[in-house]
Amino acid sequence: MKLSELTPRDLEIIESIFTGIEGAMIVDEKGIVRVFTDYYMRESGLKKEEVLGKPVEEIFPHTRMLEVLQTGKPIIGDLWELKGKQQIVSRVPILEDGVVIGVLGISIFRYMNEAKSFARRVDAMFSELEHYKEEVQRIYGAKYALGSIVGKSKSILEAKAVVSMIASSSNPVLIYGETGTGKELFAHAIHQESSRRQGPFIRVNCAGIPDNLIESELFGYDEGAFTGARKGGKPGKFELANHGSIFLDEVSELSWTAQAKLLRALQENEIERVGSTKLIPVDVRVISATNVPLNKLVAENKFRKDLFFRLNAFNLKIPPLSQRMSDIPLLCQHFITNYNRDNGTKIEGLNDEAYKLLTSYHWPGNVRELNIVIERACMDAREGLITVQNLLRFSNESRRAPAKNIEYSGFNIKEAKHEAEKATIIRALQVSNGNRTKAAELLGISRSSLYNKIEELKIEII
Repeated sequence: MKLSELTPRDLEIIESIFTGIEGAMIVDEKGIVRVFTDYYMRESGLKKEEVLGKPVEEIFPHTRMLEVLQTGKPIIGDLWELKGKQQIVSRVPILEDGVVIGVLGISIFRYMNEAKSFARRVDAMFSELEHYKEEVQRIYGAKYALGSIVGKSKSILEAKAVVSMIASSSNPVLIYGETGTGKELFAHAIHQESSRRQGPFIRVNCAGIPDNLIESELFGYDEGAFTGARKGGKPGKFELANHGSIFLDEVSELSWTAQAKLLRALQENEIERVGSTKLIPVDVRVISATNVPLNKLVAENKFRKDLFFRLNAFNLKIPPLSQRMSDIPLLCQHFITNYNRDNGTKIEGLNDEAYKLLTSYHWPGNVRELNIVIERACMDAREGLITVQNLLRFSNESRRAPAKNIEYSGFNIKEAKHEAEKATIIRALQVSNGNRTKAAELLGISRSSLYNKIEELKIEII
């Protein structure tokens, strides 16, 4: 289908998807404006009837959308002046079967979560727009480049150097890091630094898909494959990632059966939809991530050795925050800048006591935990410098006795390890306000393991 053939109702739905974006415009294969959001209408002073259905070059003589329409190549992060105001815009081709059928122009990537959520809701009612929703998801597939990774410590620079070295290859990459270290951020960067950057970047949370659905999610299904199968079938994640990259997060959670099916796809570079006898060739780079060393799972016979070797062509280890403490000031400023912009706060930074507190903590939840702490402190302080009181306010530590510093002066290694483990668990429970599920996530262990540790170490919950 061509964009010029869409009905007015279809165009209204597409425009609704982009409502949360401060500026979006779509032209069809002839360069005719089909979607023009309210933001651009306000900024340009133009009425929709003056723009819609008109050649884009007549309305905006210096537009580069026609350039993208002709070349099929996106223009990312370009400056565009609108009524004396400079806009940072990106223009991306809309493709169908490799043919450019239109161009999407956007001024900012903010509020994309709401747009995707809305797209999911309308998908059930308007299945014919599935292709266009997937194109939106493709455009926003990989959001972070290598320069987006904040930090200048030796360990983070070494990790970024590895990304630069391996990005140009199409071989699989296995990323290892504790919970909250930013493994997905590095997966985005690998894709963006590669020659596949213009292709799709499809993300799959392997832990979030039931075992009985993993095959259809990864490889798709044909019409009639099972009760409730969509008419016409559905492509799987590997098909959607063709000529791009697929990110398999928490790959260690795949069942033994799912591992076997994934291995075959990697070996043969082809997939077979559920209920089909047709083999579909795919050109996909696989980037996987785990917070549990796969070689350990292989030794325990919980992960296939042959699949491990396939996934581990290149490996990348992300350092925990405790090994890059010098990056804390940079990370804090990065988070503060984001929250000032998003929430209207006027935070200037942190005072010396607050920095001292942050750098004296061991951060079991890594960068993710730091992000949450700074967000809460920004909302508490609202302006000026963040203090120790702002950092602790929402943790309820100002209203409870502080955890005792557990010191061990003996020489029994086993007892010393127990005392250190006990202190870490107590701190995680305090930071999560006693929420054991969140504490387990910060510690990188299962909830049942946390319960066992609490009982084993005789930890009293405050």
